[in-house]
This record gives sequence, structure tokens and C-alpha cells, in this order.
Amino acid sequence: MSDITRCYPQLYALSERLLAAGQLAETNLEQAIACLDHAELKSLACIGIPSRFNPWETPAFSNVDYSRHLQIIEYLSRTDASAMMLLPGASLSTRAILTLGNEQQQARFFACFEERPTWTFFAVTEPQVGSDAGAINSELTHDEQGWRLNGTKTLVGAATLASAGLVFARYLNSQRLVMVFPTERVPSLRRDPLGAVGLAGAGLTRLTFKNHCVAQEDILGHERRELLQGLNSLSLVFERHRPMVSAMALGTTFGLLTALGTRTLSSVARRWVAQQWRTYHAIFQQMLTVADGYSNGQHQHALTSQLKRNATRLVEDTACHLPHWLNRDDWLEDHLLRKRYRDSFAFEYMEGTSHIHLLNSFRPPVAQGVSL
Repeated sequence: MSDITRCYPQLYALSERLLAAGQLAETNLEQAIACLDHAELKSLACIGIPSRFNPWETPAFSNVDYSRHLQIIEYLSRTDASAMMLLPGASLSTRAILTLGNEQQQARFFACFEERPTWTFFAVTEPQVGSDAGAINSELTHDEQGWRLNGTKTLVGAATLASAGLVFARYLNSQRLVMVFPTERVPSLRRDPLGAVGLAGAGLTRLTFKNHCVAQEDILGHERRELLQGLNSLSLVFERHRPMVSAMALGTTFGLLTALGTRTLSSVARRWVAQQWRTYHAIFQQMLTVADGYSNGQHQHALTSQLKRNATRLVEDTACHLPHWLNRDDWLEDHLLRKRYRDSFAFEYMEGTSHIHLLNSFRPPVAQGVSL
């Protein structure tokens, strides 16, 4: 397995900043964000934003290919995946705007990055509906007074701090993605932070829209037929995001297993740890294989679902055994270890559920150029 720090030795120092931010994130968010105020961290967080919209790009983190990007995410998540999620910059919404937005919409969306890297959000999940995008209740309507957005979204990452975001809404018999630019003084949009036991850096939020005004130019693909801007195109955006969640789960697994390696364990526990390491390396290689497929222009719905399912199950399984293998003092005295333990069970909230990925994992491959 390659060591990504050979290509990016500065990751050592960046890990220390993430560690400091992660320790503060659950108690003092403002100080945690201050720890992330570093030029190369900002550049790293903005990987994926085109150079024409990205004033934070540095030579070290420009033109980073997808495989190396996943390895960077995995490496930094060994320190703290929650702090990784706290970083402003590129997100699922930025990939969606590049896929579905025209040049004017992209420029409007990324304008918030001109002064500093900022947070963005992608709102699909709803109460009672979950992440089933085909059953959403949030609605975009139009009358003589213009366009209005109504509905509630939940488990939306980074929305409390965000300057821009995308909302998935129903319009007549189709779906639309709507650009939203929150401000503190807009009464038609309410942002409520949600308490989280793990991955506090994700900043999970509930969004409530009540007759929220929407400009027609902020509706992605408004002039196109539904297939080109609806669920079909959106699935390709999700497909590229899932390996990143898998990388964070793998990095957290690495941190847990490394911590176990410094403790005195029984022979049974040592054999179990060795097996977990073998599984970790196998899934890491699966991640690289998926990355190579994307680099070659392949659509890999089934493989990406299998990868996310495998990575999230591994980190949960590793965490479940932790209290049984450690003595009481080790467990009570190591705050970072307990934090990693809590984080391990929260990856399920990051884009999709196990049941969705089980269904996708058995989908047959689709020939290039065929709509899904």
C-alpha cells in the first residue's frame, strides 16, 4: 500500500491542526474553526473547485487526481474524520453545481469563495421520508409573485455555517435542484443545529423553508427536460461522493486499530486485530480500484455502494469490539479513543443508508451512454 505522505509530506503538520480542531469541535466551535485557518488546509479543502473559481489553490494541492484525493482524505481521517468534515470548501453540493449548473450559475454559487473558503450544503433528506429523493415533500411552486420554496430538510451537513447550498425539491411531477444563499436576516429560512453524538464536525442541521423566495436563475437545469437535471444526473454526483465517505471510515478504522496496537491484548484479541488489518488493506485496495475506474470514465454504481458498505461496516465492527478488548483505565483515560469510537457509528448518516447500498451493490453494470 502506497504512503501518500511521500507525495505530500506536509500532511504530517496538517494532521496536528486537525487533531487540535477535533478536540475543540464538541465544546468550542469558534476555536476549532480558528485551528483550521491555514493556507494549505484551505487549499486542500478546496480540491475539486475549478481554478477559475478557486483563489485558495496552492501548487501543492492543484491538479490532485481522484485516487490521491481519496488517499489524502483517508490519511487525515486517521487523525480525526470529524475535523475533516468541519473544513469549509468543496462538498457534495459543489460537485452537483459543476455537473448540473451552467457557467453563470457556477459563477454565482462559487462567488462566496472569493474572500475566504466557506461552507456549502446539499439538502435532500427529510423527516419521515429519509434520503428517498423520489418521495420528498419539499416543494417549489410558481405563481404571479414568483418562485417559492417550502418544506423541511434534516441531517443536512454544514448548513448552519454555510453561505451557499443546494436544495432538492419537487416541482409538479418532476424534481429540481435549487440554489439557496442563507443569511441571518431571512425569516423565510430557519436553520436549527442538531445534536450529534459522533462526527460533530459534520454540523448536522435542520432547514425549514416557508415561502422562501427563489430566483428563476437559481433553479438548476430549469430550461432542460427533467431527465437531464433530475435523479439520473444526481445519482452520478452521489456516486463520486461515496468513496470519500468510505475513505473517512477507513481512516477512522486505521486510528482505532493503531490505538489497539499500543495496548496489551490477549492472544484472541491480537488475532482479531490482525484479521481487521487484513480487511482494512483489502478495502483500501478496493477504494483505489474504484478511483482508477472513475479516472477511466467508468460508472460504478454497484462498486461504490459495495465500497461504502464495506468501509462503514468495518469501522463499526472495529469500534464494537473496542470496549471488550481494553481494560477499564485505558478506556476511561483516552478521550481521543472514545471520540473515535463515537464517530465510528455516525458514518451511516453521510449520504445514504446501508439498505440503499445493499440494493445498489447488486445492480448490474450499465453500458456507457445508457441512462439509468
